[in-house]
Amino acid sequence: MQSLSRKNFWIIAVNSLASYVLAYLFIFYVNQLSYVLTAGMFNYPITVDYATYFFHVEPYQWTHDAVFVIFSSGYILTFIFGVLSLLAFFSLTGVSAPVKVFFFWMVMHSSNYVFGGLLLGNLLTEGIGHVFNWMYLVDTARLIISLIGFFGLVMTSLFAVRIVAISADSYFSKFNERMVPFFITAQVLVPFILGAVIMFFYFFPKNMFHERFGWIVLTVMIFIFFMSTRWIDSLHFEEDEERAIRPMKGLIIFTIVFLVASRLALHHGISFSW
Repeated sequence: MQSLSRKNFWIIAVNSLASYVLAYLFIFYVNQLSYVLTAGMFNYPITVDYATYFFHVEPYQWTHDAVFVIFSSGYILTFIFGVLSLLAFFSLTGVSAPVKVFFFWMVMHSSNYVFGGLLLGNLLTEGIGHVFNWMYLVDTARLIISLIGFFGLVMTSLFAVRIVAISADSYFSKFNERMVPFFITAQVLVPFILGAVIMFFYFFPKNMFHERFGWIVLTVMIFIFFMSTRWIDSLHFEEDEERAIRPMKGLIIFTIVFLVASRLALHHGISFSW
């Protein structure tokens, strides 16, 4: 089948890779911005750069309200953007728009950040784990929170199979068992591997909590995803004369520019004093 050519494979993979990187950076900088804005609410000086944040605050200056607002706001915003991305994806159902893969990766990254944060943050007392520490939760409550994070990750991984299958309508008029290895590898596996490498070097050597452990969580999510692909049903999409396998040049260029510009502009960090 001509549409399953090597050239088309790499067009799909590059489109998805650009979407993976841009979605990850979007989630990351939404959280950086949340730290800056919430720190301002409590007049806490803060410095943020391309990978880290640092509060210029003495330990005794922290309050219960400040910890709760500062270290939970990013997770709330990320969850909201994840839900909005899911709605945006399904609003494009039936439209041959490759940009749907961007919303797929937004859902995956936001779920990884939120549910992975609930799971790992609770165990490692980092990220939103600071909030749990200040709430003095009993072990039972911590276990329930970890289970919510775990099942949230599992359900997202299982649901992602359906999302990816539907996203095939950006390039193909049908999606069947024969196309599964080709499309899943191009749309998910290759972008995940290459994207993880790119983001590792983007944040190196300051890889923080989510950047150190998020790969483990996302790898598990992708593994569950691939185990579930054996049950993908064949799909037939409406005919669309504009459907074609072509690179999303605008998104690819924007991603490259933003990747390089943000890394250089924030290399030395920006300080905010309130």
